[in-house]
Amino acid sequence: MVSIKFIEDAVILTITYGLIALRGVGRLNVQPWAAMLLGAALTIVLGILTPQQALSSINLNVILFLISLFTISSALEVSGFFSYLAYRLLVSGRSMRRLIFRVFTLSALLSLALSNDGIAGSFTPVIVSMKRQARINIKPLLYALAFGVTIGSVALPVGNPQNLLIALESGMPKPFIVFTLYLLPPTIINLLITYPILLLLFNGYAKDDVVLLEFRRPEELITNKRLAYTALSVLLVLIPLYFITDIVNISPYLTPVTLTFMGASIIYLLSGASRRDVAINVDWTTILFFIGLFIVSEGALESGVLSALSHYLPQPTTLLGVFISGLLLSQVISNVPMVALYIPLMMELGVSSSNYVIWVGLAASSTIAGNLTLIGAASNVIISEASEKRGGEGFGFLEFMKYGLPITVVNSLVYYVWLIYVHVPL
Repeated sequence: MVSIKFIEDAVILTITYGLIALRGVGRLNVQPWAAMLLGAALTIVLGILTPQQALSSINLNVILFLISLFTISSALEVSGFFSYLAYRLLVSGRSMRRLIFRVFTLSALLSLALSNDGIAGSFTPVIVSMKRQARINIKPLLYALAFGVTIGSVALPVGNPQNLLIALESGMPKPFIVFTLYLLPPTIINLLITYPILLLLFNGYAKDDVVLLEFRRPEELITNKRLAYTALSVLLVLIPLYFITDIVNISPYLTPVTLTFMGASIIYLLSGASRRDVAINVDWTTILFFIGLFIVSEGALESGVLSALSHYLPQPTTLLGVFISGLLLSQVISNVPMVALYIPLMMELGVSSSNYVIWVGLAASSTIAGNLTLIGAASNVIISEASEKRGGEGFGFLEFMKYGLPITVVNSLVYYVWLIYVHVPL
């Protein structure tokens, strides 16, 4: 017999994910973080979880890691480093073909080590500013950014929030090594394949020349060199340390979370007058989203709704089931909520933490799903809204699918075939 708690939580999930999926339809314009916080509040108020259960469901490792990572990204933006990079791209890429390549490649590389949402939010204003500095159509560059941050973020646990959830909550040993060995090679292949596809899709613009309307010294765009050098130094030290601590168990207290936290604290210590600006610029709404997400997901597990859903969703115990689930369900509720719901479901169905192929398959499919539709990934919405806010062009839903469908099909096949046929010794 269905319990009252089950019915209440089913209604909560319907409201929460309905608001996320229907955002932009008619007058509905509730941001995902606000919808998730509403769901979390209802989960507690209606007694699905006690306040103590709700607090204990919040994974502080994930929250602390995201705050620390967003601090590094914020420091690079506040210092003007991202603006400097974009202007250098504009000056050196005298044709749209080269400019598309450089925006696509650089955004993908940055998304390896910094959250794709952070790169999307930081780089979009700079691309829009190119419209004032040169006679170009920025639409192909916005798409190059969207596809670049999505593909690039697949390869490492720190590339996007859903990868981080999988790395920290699945119990996977040595996640940085696992992700690198399984997902970095096919990610490189996809980057090489996707660039010529972009040129075909934007053939009408790729042959245009870039005509600069004003010239500036790129160094002038770095408004705080000390902050930029500090953030870059921290990042360059952290990346090898992630892998070293995965390989060598130096200390139980040296983990990716504590190392990144230390890096963020050093940035705040040395940022001087910009300290408050760095803190304010951190993507706090994403932090709120995750707090709500943990509570809502725990409520779905506690009420039995998640167990009931498992009978109707593709079984995530095979690579094909995970890929179908990741690609399709991410279009409805976006990829981070999808992964948050599937992790406890997969563990309940017996997917062990050492079943690397299934877990990285979930990471690859849910992330690359962001290339299919506008709502498939938060980074797409961030780019579109940030561009429109600054007088640029946003993405249309059907327009995005027109460009994203062929890229998603190719990318998905590369990851799926690679994970099926390539054996990675660990």
